[in-house]
Amino acid sequence: MHSTSVELVGDFDSAEARFLRRQFDDCRIELIARSLLEGRTALLRWQPAADVPPRAIETTSPRVTDRRRRPLVAWYVLEHEPDLRLTPIATSADLEERFPGHFPSDIVPHQPARKGCLPFGGWLWPW
Repeated sequence: MHSTSVELVGDFDSAEARFLRRQFDDCRIELIARSLLEGRTALLRWQPAADVPPRAIETTSPRVTDRRRRPLVAWYVLEHEPDLRLTPIATSADLEERFPGHFPSDIVPHQPARKGCLPFGGWLWPW
């Protein structure tokens, strides 16, 4: 088993922290906001670890599903129901469409970016 480094920034509960550390490695995950409607849904911002050069990530992180598409930033909504799960978010409009009223408008900045980083679970993206 290789060592992984997941820096969690924000008030994650222990179940959320365990789940995120199982899904990702060599990254920083920041809790941006909890849902305005209920606290069990959260908006997250993922970024690659600052101290891991891109080439090292490509050769030493077998948990990154598609190393060629590793973005600089990826946004997710973490939900608890029925189990913990991640939903990738592309834009504020995407966030509002999928989670109406949960988060302030324009909370996800408009920025050209690659379409998310695939977590270890190998989930398929809806795009």
